[in-house]
Order: sequence, then structure tokens, then C-alpha cells
Amino acid sequence: MITIENDYLSIAIKEKGAELAKVYNKVDTFNYLWTGDSQYWGRHAPVLFPIIGKLNQDTYTIGQKEYTMSQHGFARDFDFELISKSDDHALFCLSDNEQTQKMYPFKFKLEINYVLEGKKLSVQYTVENLSETNKLPFALGAHPGFNVPLNDEGGFSDYNLSFEPDLKNPVQVLEIDDGPFPFITGNNKNLTLVKDNVLNLEYTTFDNGLLIIDEAIKTVTLSSKLSKSSITLEVSDFPYLTLWTLENKQAPFLCIEPFYGLPDKVGKMGNLYDKKGNCILAPLDTKEMQFSMIFE
Repeated sequence: MITIENDYLSIAIKEKGAELAKVYNKVDTFNYLWTGDSQYWGRHAPVLFPIIGKLNQDTYTIGQKEYTMSQHGFARDFDFELISKSDDHALFCLSDNEQTQKMYPFKFKLEINYVLEGKKLSVQYTVENLSETNKLPFALGAHPGFNVPLNDEGGFSDYNLSFEPDLKNPVQVLEIDDGPFPFITGNNKNLTLVKDNVLNLEYTTFDNGLLIIDEAIKTVTLSSKLSKSSITLEVSDFPYLTLWTLENKQAPFLCIEPFYGLPDKVGKMGNLYDKKGNCILAPLDTKEMQFSMIFE
């Protein structure tokens, strides 16, 4: 486990998956990040790369060849190399190898830099296409889970999410297929529960699974009138924002997930180059994006 900290926050990051594992408030002595309790969901904040969600039949094609990859891709299950570290940053790297090539026949480098400044933790991603000839198709998502309630103050339904800038009325979310896996249908639907850019949290909102908001969101804040604590995410580099908690379990956490990419469309086994939401990098090109979390 790699730790960075300052007077206010202590941050722990696993080398496996370069996964954020703890965001601890040293002043008020509590953890903002979901504990990873396996009776609900045994992860904290996995990195989703090079796909988001599940593939139809766990399979996709490149040219005439089929490849198999599990849900959310492989990055979360590989050990990253720690490139550099100081009191306020930790830089991790994963490059293609013999194992990744069997699932994803591309030359790439993924760097993730955690930077702590006061009450803000920034997560900076750099994806590099190492091929001189082939384009690199990929999706990249963050999947942080947060304890709700924060610091045991109130309950889940005492919290809300507030969004900036103003959202459409009604808010547009991607329609999710009602099968066993959260594939998209290709249609949008209205989320009428958002009033004046605020979504009050209720477990029933997630009875049918995740919500993928199809809006240009700059910030989203998790807060409650019953708590002095809050979390604000700055997500403008990501075109989609996903919300999820475990269905029908009343689990004490909420995932707030910036997505650059989408799950598969139901029933359509596809080509990563043509998949909606994917980023396509030219040979030897680089893509940078980041999101930040402000912990009050």
C-alpha cells in the first residue's frame, strides 16, 4: 500500500490496479472512501480500462479476430509500477505485456498520478499509444465508492447530489436494458427525480441498477443538512457521469463515476473502433484527462 498525506488527509493507494483504497480525514478521524466490505461490494475505487462495463458475450472483434475481456477491463487486476512518489503525489504506470496482448492486442502505456493539495485529491490519467502504425481504441472510467452516510451522520436518504452547471429539464440518462447485465439500449430516457439540479438520494432510485447521466457536468457534490462533511467531484473532462449503489441491498455507499466510454449496446458484439463513447488515439499520440475530489 502506498500512502501520501498532509495535515488534513491521508490517502492510501494499492499497487494492484493503482486503486484508491482510503481517504482518511485526520482531523475528524473518519474515512470518506467505501471500506470494500465484501458482503456488499469488495472494491473501493477501481480503474476501468480499456473497456467500461460488460461486453456482449465478453467478446469483441478487431479485424476478423475475436478477443475476450471481462467486465470493466483488466487494469484493475494488474499490478502497476510505482514510478515516483513524494509526500503529496504517487505516480503509477501499466504498460502492455504478454498477458494484456492476449485480451487487447495494442501497445499502450497508462499512467495514473494521484496529487494531493490541501483538501483536494486529483487523479490524472495519461494514455499513450505506443504503436507507430495502429490507432488505439479505449474507454477509461473511475469507479470511486463513498461511504453514505459520511462520518455516520444521518442515513442514505438524508443525502443529496447537487450538480453544476444547470442540467436539462428533465435530465437525460441512458436507458439500460432490463436483462441481467447493464447494457445500454441506444436510447435515452428522462430522470424526473432531479429537481433544481439536486437529486435526493433514495435506494429505490437504484432498484434497476446504475444511472448514466448524458449531460455535460462540471461538478457534483455529495452532502447532507445533517453533516458538516461533503465531497465535491470535478469531472468536466468526462462526457458521462454514472451513479450506482448495490441494487436492493440498502448498502451504505454510493459510487460517483466519471466515464469516458460506455457499456456495450445490448445484443451487439462490436468493434472497439466503432463503439460509442470510446476514445481513438492516433499512432504515438497521447490523451490526458483528470478528475478531482474535494473533501470537506
